[in-house]
Amino acid sequence: MSMIRMTPFGTSGYLRNRKNHMTDVIAERSWEDLYPDGICRLSGLIKAVLDQQIVDLPSAAVSDDETRYPVDEPSMRAFLETFFARHVFQLQRSLAEYVASLDFQRCVRFGPLRILDIGSGPAVASLSLIDLVQHTICTGELRASKRPRDFGKVHVLNDTSPICLTTGRRMLATCRELGESLGLMSSGDRVLTLLTAFPHNIRQIQQLASSLGGFDIIILSYVMSPLTEAYGLRSLGTAVRALERLCKPCGRVVVLQDRFQESLIRSLARMLEVEHREQTVTQEIYPPRGDNETYTYTYYDCLYAPRMRVIDRVWRGT
Repeated sequence: MSMIRMTPFGTSGYLRNRKNHMTDVIAERSWEDLYPDGICRLSGLIKAVLDQQIVDLPSAAVSDDETRYPVDEPSMRAFLETFFARHVFQLQRSLAEYVASLDFQRCVRFGPLRILDIGSGPAVASLSLIDLVQHTICTGELRASKRPRDFGKVHVLNDTSPICLTTGRRMLATCRELGESLGLMSSGDRVLTLLTAFPHNIRQIQQLASSLGGFDIIILSYVMSPLTEAYGLRSLGTAVRALERLCKPCGRVVVLQDRFQESLIRSLARMLEVEHREQTVTQEIYPPRGDNETYTYTYYDCLYAPRMRVIDRVWRGT
């Protein structure tokens, strides 16, 4: 399965039509509206949420591993200072096309947005989506859809670190309170947490999907490497396929991994019969550190609709 280099939107493994083209145009316009000069910066809302959380956490020396996988309050602060903004921008880059699509409109038109985040950390993906939706759903041809205040969200956070789930709940609550005060969102959001590691919690996830009516977005961000080491790639691929069956017809699955894991993401994409992409992001460093103000890096992702993958396989006769 060949890799697609994205600059930044517009390439797909499926047959395209005029609607697909218009989606790409709107997605590009949404991205330019978010970051007109090509440099990603945290919005005022997300920056306020992050600042408040950092101030509330103690500062202490922690290891690199603890910074990447927080286990207590000092390591959570280190994660927020080092990786939070980077992960927010990567999720927004990967999901901008979907949030600008007609499929996304259909999801939010008929009920709350249902998000399953495997390896959620402190609700990074949910906060990233909230911010992205504020900027995207009211642009261009998407104005006919519901405005951000008019639909709720169900956040299902899965992480084995209690501090991650606790912090995620707290940051989502802060975001909701600030958003309400600014008239940006309603108070109808729900947050559910799962502490059991994936894929051992697949039955819990299936039960939740049954009660919620499926998931609109299933996110696996920076968990593929540790999960592959723990369970093997073949077993993990089987588990991801089980998640796909819980994705709604207009939904998406997104997998993110850093640039050092190209071989892993390529192997997983081949197993799932989807394509992977190399993405490039230039971001403002926040909170500020040293003399460097911006940082450019690459990462890899897979973004696909399980329903469309089945259609594509039928079309190819495989």
